[in-house]
Amino acid sequence: MSLKGKLIAQIEMKCAGDLLHEHFKSNPHQTSTMSPDRVTNFTLHDGQLGKTNSVISWKYILGGKERHAKQVFHIDDAEKSITYHFIEGHMNELYNSMKLTLTVKENWLTWTIMYEKLNENIPEPLDFMEFIIGLTKDIATHHVGK
Repeated sequence: MSLKGKLIAQIEMKCAGDLLHEHFKSNPHQTSTMSPDRVTNFTLHDGQLGKTNSVISWKYILGGKERHAKQVFHIDDAEKSITYHFIEGHMNELYNSMKLTLTVKENWLTWTIMYEKLNENIPEPLDFMEFIIGLTKDIATHHVGK
């Protein structure tokens, strides 16, 4: 059984995908106001919003519990993508590595999770992908008509 995996979710947005790319790139600190039942806190630890190699953290609700994730992100404006490398937190307790990538093309948004489980008893991060999809829909609701 392989410990490495990849999950992909593609969502058609009712708003321009560029708005969500810009939100996660430059305005992630507003996420908790758009989705308070999912995200409770955002912190910029190092760097600058909208700049590659900045270090951020989130507090979020997953499985009825508040969780924590610290990430370094890479922005590729030409490809309209943002990649988050998990460096600390709940996911690092379950996975040797995890990378979450957001890619936008027109009004299609794609989330890709690449991971390596600590052992074969660890489940695939399907609950986290479900969380990400719900969060995306919450944020998109705020951008419909813009």
